[in-house]
Amino acid sequence: CLFFFSLIISAFCLHAKVSIQVEQDIYNFPDNPSLLEVLLKVTKNQQWYWPASALYRLDSLSAENQRNEIINQLTFIQISLNDKNSAQLNMLVEQIKQWNVADRINIKIDFDAAQMNANNNPRFNSGKYKLELVTRPKTAHLFGLTAKPLIIDLTNNQCAHNYIHQLVPDLVEQDIAYIIQPDGLTKKIGIAYWNKDCVDVMPGSQIYLPLPESQFFKENRLLNEKIIALAKNRIVQ
Repeated sequence: CLFFFSLIISAFCLHAKVSIQVEQDIYNFPDNPSLLEVLLKVTKNQQWYWPASALYRLDSLSAENQRNEIINQLTFIQISLNDKNSAQLNMLVEQIKQWNVADRINIKIDFDAAQMNANNNPRFNSGKYKLELVTRPKTAHLFGLTAKPLIIDLTNNQCAHNYIHQLVPDLVEQDIAYIIQPDGLTKKIGIAYWNKDCVDVMPGSQIYLPLPESQFFKENRLLNEKIIALAKNRIVQ
């Protein structure tokens, strides 16, 4: 009986149109379910923080190809730099190599929104997915031109530039940084000491300390944009 049952399960998984990984569990659907159908099945009674929830496609290599392109560009730039700047760039390359990336699907993950509005309740295309559900984070992640990636404790409730200056006193780019919110929205913020604008950091955000973007480094702007785009495909745990 057990053998026959396992054959049925194997056949079902083989013909499943949609496979969704949630933490350690795999949910298989023989059809193309709506977002609400999936959330009803996997969310249980947990209080999820929807702004930091995300859906990723696992059977696509676009994000991985994107990562390889960025690493190649950064490695090429290193050749023309002095030892100090080359070492800083190498640290950024090593950070990006360690990321867990997958193609993020640009849809809003929110149970109430999916229940109330059909536009927020799309159907899944056939394929393999990872649904990342989290409770409200208390931290943010900082990466970029820094000796190592850092975790920011948000319980202090400070402005973004204060967090940055406390953690990285020797900034390479001293005027700007980027906040990549968990919902995918990106903000370019001023971080100079004379800057008086207080920008809050959304829980679960990433803060990117970028390559310099002054008039002498215009080509870096496009590369920064590519790194930010990749960071949106990063599965931060």
